[in-house]
Amino acid sequence: MSLSIAENLLYTTVKLTSLSDGSPVSTGTGFFMYFQQGDNRDFLTLITNKHVVEGASEVVAVCHIAAGDAPSGQFIAIAIPINQYTVVGHPSSEVDLCALNFAPIIMNAQQRGLSLFFRPLNKADIPIGEEWDYFDAIEDVTMIGCPNGISDETNNLPIVRRGITATALSKRYNGSDQFMVDMACFPGSSGSPIFLYDRHGYFDRKANTYFFKSRLKLVGVLFAGPQVTNDGTLVLAQAPRIAVQSMMHLGNALRSTAILDLEQEMMKLDELARLEEAAHVRTSGGAAISAENYAVSSSSSAISS
Repeated sequence: MSLSIAENLLYTTVKLTSLSDGSPVSTGTGFFMYFQQGDNRDFLTLITNKHVVEGASEVVAVCHIAAGDAPSGQFIAIAIPINQYTVVGHPSSEVDLCALNFAPIIMNAQQRGLSLFFRPLNKADIPIGEEWDYFDAIEDVTMIGCPNGISDETNNLPIVRRGITATALSKRYNGSDQFMVDMACFPGSSGSPIFLYDRHGYFDRKANTYFFKSRLKLVGVLFAGPQVTNDGTLVLAQAPRIAVQSMMHLGNALRSTAILDLEQEMMKLDELARLEEAAHVRTSGGAAISAENYAVSSSSSAISS
């Protein structure tokens, strides 16, 4: 039996546990994203926030092992080292977003006779251009992640939360490519994808018509949530702090278009891998890890709306 769109969404994300010198320091959320580099080469990445991996020596993601084109019910913990070859950050220091190169992980798993099960998102899921202008002032949103590190550990599945947009998607919140959502957002939810997932229909402002069909769009990535401390101070919390704080039931999200900027950074990483390979071959004459290791051809299909 094939998975529904809702079921597929659960396999887009994984809980990330950041470690420093082998000790866990924080948790966050990452989601699978394909970037395309022409000549039929796709790059598989994990998208998350910069602060999720900041100061970590590695992050651990527990992934599903595939049984054909379905999850097998078995899992494997994968450690991803954090260095210049595995992480690319958004070029703007103001944008808390990065991508982890997951392509070598796939190859390593295949060499061990393992196939991983995941459901990647791709650029077609991201609204572009005037699509943003025609979103309504209040939209229902769905966020998938691991608040405070909470997940269904038995089934290795994330937590789903629903709410509404707290600021209009068609407007740039405070002049930046951000918006706010009205839902409880906790540390650990950082890096969670935020979707417009209308199962039964939606109102299209451009056509001024209600369509009785489903809609799925990746509109944002959660990166913070305002909290009020015990002395009444308003803070924008990204990571756990030692203070008495109360949630405001709000979250700050980056527009998903910021993800597209990471594609160029991944291309630079691929070029770096090619240069390293060429240098290794010239100096040693031995076999180097092929740059094609950074290009993924996976049987995991994208979500169809």
